[in-house]
Amino acid sequence: MSEELEKADAPKKVVDDDRRWNYSIHYQRRVVDLIPENARTAIDVGCGEGMFARELASRHLAVTAIDEDGPTLERALAQDTTGIDYLEGDFLTYDLPREGYDVVSAIAVLHHVDIATGFERLKELVAPGGVVLVVGASRGTMKTVPKEIGASFADKAQRLWRGWWDHDTPSAWPPPHTFDEVRDAAIEILPGCEIKNHLLYRYTLTWSKSEA
Repeated sequence: MSEELEKADAPKKVVDDDRRWNYSIHYQRRVVDLIPENARTAIDVGCGEGMFARELASRHLAVTAIDEDGPTLERALAQDTTGIDYLEGDFLTYDLPREGYDVVSAIAVLHHVDIATGFERLKELVAPGGVVLVVGASRGTMKTVPKEIGASFADKAQRLWRGWWDHDTPSAWPPPHTFDEVRDAAIEILPGCEIKNHLLYRYTLTWSKSEA
């Protein structure tokens, strides 16, 4: 790990992640329960300021978290880093161990990259018997207009009830891929995956890698 990402001895900021809410957080709480009981290692790609990495670490996994935005990682390092090693770099090109992780997660990151390239990289990183967990965003189409209308009402209700947490990490919007494009790439690269298009502008994908 590079020197600037070494964990300092200064007290960490205490953050109640359970009080934060946005669309990605809403659905990441669903996929985290799919972590295999025997999982020991995890990598969170495009980790942002470490919210999902902290969730993984709280489940006693040894976590690697990688993001290419330095200021974002500084905010992550100012929070609880127990059980987490942070790396600064592009998860697509960084020298990471092939089939090195029992859990590979990508939360609101794949719309920043070519979708097929992203899925191939996740597949490469996950160990046999491990699991890929994705929460992603896709671009709307004329076909999804009725869903978008329903989502707008649900969005207003959720914001009134839960509030809204907005990260300061650089974002790419609108997403370049439609859900159909994401689904087609996933089926080809991650055969047998389970992918669902949800109401609140997000999809989830889970895939278990064969032990053979």
